Amino acid sequence: MRSSTATWLAFVLAAGAAANPLLRPRRVPWPDPVPASSIGPIDWSSVHAPIYSPPSSQGSPGKTFSAIKAATSSTPPTVVDWRNRSGLNYITTPQDQGVCDSCWAFAVTALIESMVRVEHGVWSKRSEADVHDGVGAACESVGNAEDTLAWVAGQGAEFISSNSTPPGIADWPCDPYQATEHPYEHCSDRSGRATRIPFYQALGAVDDQKKWLDQYGPLVATFILYSDFDSWKPTAQSDVYKWDGVSQTTGNHLALIVGYDDEKQAWIMKNSWGKSWGENGFVHFAYGNANIDEWTKYGLTNVNPDPWTRRRHQSGSMLQSGNGDTHRNFELLVGNPNATGFTHISRDGTSAKWSKVSTIQSNGLLGQPAIIGTSYNRDFHAVAVNKDQTVQLWAYSQSGMNWSQISTIDGKAIDGFPGLTQGDGSQLIMVVKHADGTLNEWQQRPNSTVWTLSNYPIASNIAQSGPALVQSNVDLDLYNAQGTSRGNLYTVAVRSDGQLQLFWRSGQDTAEWSAGEVFGSGVPLDTPPVMIQDYFGTANETSVGGFQLVVAVNGSVQHWQRANDDISLAPPVEGAQGKWRLAETTGTGVKHVWALVQGSFNQKMHMITEGTDGGVSYWEWDGSWAVVQKLPALDDSSWTTTEPG
Repeated sequence: MRSSTATWLAFVLAAGAAANPLLRPRRVPWPDPVPASSIGPIDWSSVHAPIYSPPSSQGSPGKTFSAIKAATSSTPPTVVDWRNRSGLNYITTPQDQGVCDSCWAFAVTALIESMVRVEHGVWSKRSEADVHDGVGAACESVGNAEDTLAWVAGQGAEFISSNSTPPGIADWPCDPYQATEHPYEHCSDRSGRATRIPFYQALGAVDDQKKWLDQYGPLVATFILYSDFDSWKPTAQSDVYKWDGVSQTTGNHLALIVGYDDEKQAWIMKNSWGKSWGENGFVHFAYGNANIDEWTKYGLTNVNPDPWTRRRHQSGSMLQSGNGDTHRNFELLVGNPNATGFTHISRDGTSAKWSKVSTIQSNGLLGQPAIIGTSYNRDFHAVAVNKDQTVQLWAYSQSGMNWSQISTIDGKAIDGFPGLTQGDGSQLIMVVKHADGTLNEWQQRPNSTVWTLSNYPIASNIAQSGPALVQSNVDLDLYNAQGTSRGNLYTVAVRSDGQLQLFWRSGQDTAEWSAGEVFGSGVPLDTPPVMIQDYFGTANETSVGGFQLVVAVNGSVQHWQRANDDISLAPPVEGAQGKWRLAETTGTGVKHVWALVQGSFNQKMHMITEGTDGGVSYWEWDGSWAVVQKLPALDDSSWTTTEPG
């Protein structure tokens, strides 16, 4: 908190506050922190297995996730710092709560978004306002970690007798933070943009807290706020904060513990007073100082990211969903024999077992559908082209657990394989080749089933399109105060001369497409390219990842990469190969590549190919590509059937 008043306001986690955000909380004293002594030692055998595993650039492809319980005898290292674990940063940029007493919302938000990065690899900036305003808090309202985390998890008092979906916490552009008095106003598709969490883990013993920090991730801590903390800076004499013994308290404060340093005898803390405070927004906070170890700390594990977070990191016939015990199932669509529709197959994120979910009948389907997770209640959407040159859109309802056909584009002579994404404006965007050799963009607005041809033609003399459409974060102003900034779109198509070409436009819907770099040669004129934006080497939530592209050439998979470190300052230009490089050529007997995903498994990439024999293979990249499994034919008796979830 940052206030000098002796009397505090506490938000009330009651049904009225959640239902009516304009309701102002009553005046009550600061909620008493939970004594650490009241929390017994953790029974580690009952705690969900730690999901974090250090990434490996040369690991063993095919190694599956193992849900092993945390060891009871492990000794934490001397220093743990999630700003640099195995050379990677897992902590988002320090934020500034401004004049509001909203440290509790900032600490909880920082915990959740950090755990998404720790457990799933992706950056996922969450909205402090979505929590603060969602519970009905005023600018001067104070709170605590346990009630706030319970509210986000849907386990607060107002949810006890309700069947409502847990609120979770939405992304920052869905509800930009404002340090002012204002009503709770969020994006219309918030439900599908909210990361969900389980109930929190309370930790009282310092040894348990250090073990948690080492094996699981950051913790929220509460401490007494003294006035000397306001202007603290590291000095030549000491880079550890300790209360000076004379400064007066102004209440309590909550912040995120991102590690510890036994050599300095200090916790490593991320504050919420901006990057100019302390040591670039962080502080080494002395053990036992200001009651920090007298009060309970709180952690999370097994968070469930939303599809909005994952969308630029997956493309084609497979995606990683939030389904399954560890929220990392793969959902794969495979065309049925004789073009009679497709079958939905799921790979369990813990056991790595594949099973059938359902079969959808549709005559004349060509190739494989492209599937995405959407912000429409986390439902899946899929598009595919038919032999009659129409495009069909299906949706899978997460609540109803069933597929249904939504709309059809007919009479437009579309014969290419589609690329599908959800734009930053929440609309569906599809780029696909038409029979006249043009590449065109189609859009479907939220709450509509009508496709509109827009920004066309992108290009002419195109031989084939594919699931190579990326809604990137290039030129996206994540912290735009109105939440209206849009990232650039990029796609790659096969030209009639057998080369690949990149095309791009700015994120505004009326922007025109520009022709970009040309690379590769000898690409079959009937095979689709597949492209995603990766998160390799990204320093924080605003960093721009590179492009990863795979395509079948001469029976092998060509894996192309483009570093995007300067793509805003030096946009792709037509003609030259630019920054594209051929990273690897692998495999034999490959006819088409249909999917590429960078998921939650130690920064690995995952790929689906179709062989010249018609078989479907699942691949993993962990420094190089390798086939992990050739899936049985759809009519094979070894398949089991399950429901996702």
